[in-house]
Amino acid sequence: MTLFQDKIEDVFRGESLVSAIPGYSLRGLQLDMACSVGAALERGGLHLFEAGTGIGKSLAYIVPALLSGQKTFISTATITLQDQLAEKDAPAVLDALGSDAKVTVLKGRNNYLCLRKWRAGVNRLDLPEDFPEWADSTEDGDISSYGTNLPGGLWRHYRSDVLDCIGTSCSERSACHFYRARIRARGADLLILNHHLLISGLLSADALPEADVLVIDEGHRLEDAASECMGIALGQGALLPVFDGIAFSELPVDRKAELLEMARRLSEAISGLTSGVTDTSVWSPVEHLEEIGDVLEAASVLRTGAEACEDLLPVSQTASMIASSAGTLKDISMETHCCFVETGGRHPILRAVPLDVGPDLRDQVYSSFDSTIVTSATLTVAGEFDFYRERLGAEEALTRSFGSPFDYSVQAVLSIPGQLPRHDSHDDLAGKVWDWGRRLAEALGGRTLLLFTSYRNLELVRKLAFADPPDDIRIMVQGDMSRSAILEEFRKDSRGIILGTSSFWEGVDLPGEMLQAVVIDRLPFSSPGHPLIRARMDLIERRGESSFGKYSLPLAAVRLRQGVGRLIRSSMDTGVVLIMDRRITSKGYGKVFLNSIPPFMRVDDEDILPFIMEHCRPGGVSSLEE
Repeated sequence: MTLFQDKIEDVFRGESLVSAIPGYSLRGLQLDMACSVGAALERGGLHLFEAGTGIGKSLAYIVPALLSGQKTFISTATITLQDQLAEKDAPAVLDALGSDAKVTVLKGRNNYLCLRKWRAGVNRLDLPEDFPEWADSTEDGDISSYGTNLPGGLWRHYRSDVLDCIGTSCSERSACHFYRARIRARGADLLILNHHLLISGLLSADALPEADVLVIDEGHRLEDAASECMGIALGQGALLPVFDGIAFSELPVDRKAELLEMARRLSEAISGLTSGVTDTSVWSPVEHLEEIGDVLEAASVLRTGAEACEDLLPVSQTASMIASSAGTLKDISMETHCCFVETGGRHPILRAVPLDVGPDLRDQVYSSFDSTIVTSATLTVAGEFDFYRERLGAEEALTRSFGSPFDYSVQAVLSIPGQLPRHDSHDDLAGKVWDWGRRLAEALGGRTLLLFTSYRNLELVRKLAFADPPDDIRIMVQGDMSRSAILEEFRKDSRGIILGTSSFWEGVDLPGEMLQAVVIDRLPFSSPGHPLIRARMDLIERRGESSFGKYSLPLAAVRLRQGVGRLIRSSMDTGVVLIMDRRITSKGYGKVFLNSIPPFMRVDDEDILPFIMEHCRPGGVSSLEE
C-alpha cells in the first residue's frame, strides 16, 4: 500500500468517522473499496467499481477524493442521491477530516427558478398562496426548497430553461439563481451534479469548471442520460416559453396577436411532423423532408418577427433553437441514430437518439479528467463487466467488484413457484401473481411489493386485487398515486401492498420491517417493439453479433437484479423473493439471471410460508433482531 492509501485506512480505522456519523462502524468492504479508489486516483485512467448494497460506497469515494486534494466531480442519476451526498455524507466527512474544502451542489437548470420569468408572469397564473413568498425570498431558487409540491404544469412556466435563457443579455443576470449556482460550482473542491448536467455541460465547453477527478455514481444509468443529452427532442412543449414570453410581454395587443399567430403556426408545423402517429414508432427524416421544411420556415418567420423587439429575445432564441433541431433532423443518419415518435404524454415528442454513445462518452467525458471512477451496485452480468464495458465505451477500464456485506443465503429465500402459466398467458399469470401476493401480504401484515414488467399486467392484477382485497391491508397502485406519495404512505404504515412498474424497480429503499416480500411477474426483457431497443439490436446484428446475447439478455439481467435488490437493504432485513416466470429455470439463458442476482437460498413453494413464520414473524419483525 502507498502512503496515500495508508492515510485513507487511518481515517476509516480511526475515531473521526465514528464521532461524525451516528452509528458508524468499520466495514471491511467499504475500506477495501476506499483504498481501491485511492489507488485509482494515484494511477489515473478509467475504472469500473461495482459496490453491492450495504458497502457504503458514498463514503468510500468521498473520503479519498477529499484527502487527495484534487478537484472532484461526483455525478449521480437522481436528485435524491445528490441531496444525500450534499446534505448528509459530504458534511459528515468534512467534519471527520476537519477539512475546510468547499462542497457545492449544481442541479439541472430546470430545478431553478428563473427570475426573469417570475417577475414577468407573477400573478398571471393561479398559484398556491405561499409560492410567491417563496419565490421572492428563496436564496438559491432550488424548487426542492419549496415546502410543498408545486404542480409540474405550473413550475414549467417559471423554471429556468436552456431554450429561452438569454444569458448575459438578461436583466436579472446578476441575481440569476442558476448563474450564481454555476459561480459557486467554479469555486468548489467537490462538486455534486447529475449525469445530464455533466454531459451537457462538458459538451457546452464553458458550462462547467475544470476538474481532476470524476466519480460517476449510479453508473448503470449513464447510457440513458448520454442518449438524451447527445440526441434531439422536438415537440410542441418546446413552445411554452414562446407563448409565455409573448403573453407576458408589454407589447400592444395587436402586436401580441400577430406574434401569437406566428407561434401557433410553428406549433402546427411541429405537430405536422408526427401527424397521424398514435403509438411510439419509428420515424424517417427522409419521408418527412417537407414537414421539416415547414418547421424551419415557421421558426424563421417567428424568429424574424421577435427579433424586432428587445423584450422578445427569449422568444427569438427559442425559435432559433427549434430551427437548429429541425435542421439537424433533416441531415441525420439512420445508420448512427434512431429517430422515433414517443407517445403517451400530452403531446408526441420526436426523438433522435445515438445508437452507440460509448465512443462519445470515452472521447468527450472520461478524457476530460485525469481519473474517472464509474460505480454502481449493478455493473456486472453473471459476474462479468463486459456488458457495461461496451455500452459505456469503457473497454480499457480497470474493473473490480466488491460484493456485498449481506448474507443473502441466510437473510432471504428465492422461489420460482411450480405450475406457473406461460409468461405470455397474461390473465392466468395475473391470477398467480395476485394469489401469491395476497398470501404473502396476509402472512406478513402487508410489507409486500409486486413489480410488473408492463402496465397491462399491473392493471390485470389491480382488478383482481380490488375485487378480492385482503382484510385491513391497503392496496397502493402506481398511477392512482404518485411514486413519492406511495412510498411516503408505505413508510408511515407498511400494512400495504404496492403494485408498481418501471420506476419502482430501482431507487426504492424500504429497509428493516417495512418491506419483506417482493414478487416479480416476469423476467424484465425490454420490448423489442420499442424503436430504440430494436435499432440498437439491429446495429449489433449488423456487426455480426447476437443482439439477444449482447444486449437483450444482459439488460434484462441487470433489471432483474435491480428489482430483487429492493428487498434486502440492511444486515437485519429478511424476506422472500418470488419470480413468477418459469423461463428462469426452463431456458438455458435462465442461468444468466440466476448468476446475476444475489445468492438467495432457493426454496420450493411449501417452504415459503414456514420461512416467513420463522424469520419474518407475522407483523414483519425479523428474528435476526433478537
